[in-house]
Amino acid sequence: MMELILKPLAYLSIKWAIDDIDGKNKKPIFDWFFPIIFAIIVTAFFYLTLDFNSANFKIFFESKGFEVLGNFILALPGFLFAALTAVVSFGNTELDITATVNPPINKDGHEISRRRYLANAFSYLTFLSLALLIATIFINYAYSSNIIKLGISFYKFGYLFTAFIYFTFVFQMLFVLIITLYYIGDKVHQPSKYPKNQDDKKK
Repeated sequence: MMELILKPLAYLSIKWAIDDIDGKNKKPIFDWFFPIIFAIIVTAFFYLTLDFNSANFKIFFESKGFEVLGNFILALPGFLFAALTAVVSFGNTELDITATVNPPINKDGHEISRRRYLANAFSYLTFLSLALLIATIFINYAYSSNIIKLGISFYKFGYLFTAFIYFTFVFQMLFVLIITLYYIGDKVHQPSKYPKNQDDKKK
C-alpha cells in the first residue's frame, strides 16, 4: 500500500544519461544540492535576524511572508495536476520517443520517453506541493496558537531546523519545476533517438 502512495517519489531515482566528460549525473544538483544551499542561506538569514527582545519582532512563520508563500503553495496542486493531465493526454507523438542527447534513465537502467519523464516530474511536483501544503497548515497552526512551549534555546533550534527542512523542499519544488519547464520549452524540441514505443525496450 505504501509503495502505491509513495510512487510519485520515483522521480527522484531518475537519472540523466551520462554525456559529459566527467561522467557525472547532474540531476542531483538540481534535486538536492541547489535546494539545500538556498535553504542554508535562508536559514542563516533567519538566524542573523533573530531578535526576541524586540516587541515588534516576528519569526517568519508568523509573518506576512509565510502567509504569501502559503497562498502560493495552496494554488500549486491544482495547476500541477492539470499539467500532469495535459502531459498524459496530449497527442503529440514527439513525447513518446527518447531524446538523442542526455535522455532520462529510470532506476532499472532503461531510457524513458519524454512523456514518461514529464509525467514522473509533474507527479512528484504535485505530491510535493500537497505535502508542503499540509506542512504549511500544521506549521501555521503550531506557531499561531502558541502550542509550542519550549525554552528559548530549544525554541530557536526548533525554529531554525523547521525552516531549513521546509525551505529545502520549497526550493526543491522550485528547481524541479524550473527544470521541467526547460524540458517542455526546449528539450522536447530536440532531435529524437528512437521510434515511438521503443524507448522502454532499450537498456
